[in-house]
Amino acid sequence: MRLTALAQVLAVALAAAPAPAVPAWPPPSPGELLALSRALRAEGDVAGARARLETALRIAPEFDDARHELADVLLSEGIDLDRAAELLAGVRLPRARTHLLAARLAELRSDDAGAVAAYARALELGDDPDARIRRALALGRLGRTAEAIEELKRVRAARPDDPLARGGLARLYEGAGRNREAEREYRAIAESHPERAQGWEDLARFCERAGRYAEARAAHRRARQARGGERARELRPLPPSRR
Repeated sequence: MRLTALAQVLAVALAAAPAPAVPAWPPPSPGELLALSRALRAEGDVAGARARLETALRIAPEFDDARHELADVLLSEGIDLDRAAELLAGVRLPRARTHLLAARLAELRSDDAGAVAAYARALELGDDPDARIRRALALGRLGRTAEAIEELKRVRAARPDDPLARGGLARLYEGAGRNREAEREYRAIAESHPERAQGWEDLARFCERAGRYAEARAAHRRARQARGGERARELRPLPPSRR
């Protein structure tokens, strides 16, 4: 009886004990690790995403997609820029994403000339208005105003209501003393979205700098009206509960 009771106790204990971990087999492929890293990154687990990508590259060093993804992770976090540069230098078949990431790396290193060149290489492979805007900003920082203006005019032609392109043009024109063209851009931004206070404020400050105070006051009034509308939208009452 004692042996039977002991056997029963052991059986219960074994049933309650956690099963030993069984290693996954076969191990995940580099493509599966890339997909997992993207899922982890979307959840905010940057360290986990980076670890999976490093594993993928240990398995397949020639895997360009993993190189791009890991470089993107590092650049987005602003960390380990030397590792990001190493990854991009090892890409076997460079494409637009390679050059866009190289441009971001150059910007983080305050290398505007390098960023301008990298964005140009990306644009040779396909038009990208956002890349043109960033290239224009880098050109402006280098003092290459005429080239920056041409880039932003191309974006404006494709996206007439783009506030970044028109705002960049306004600042470049104003800096070059081309106030009539600057005003056109500031006014276009404000009038294309009259419900936004920022556009009217920018126009008002431009008018103040130009010594046109009556027009500045009128733009400030429009900004106040827009802010009132913004507050009204923020404070809109919730719909009544159906409970």
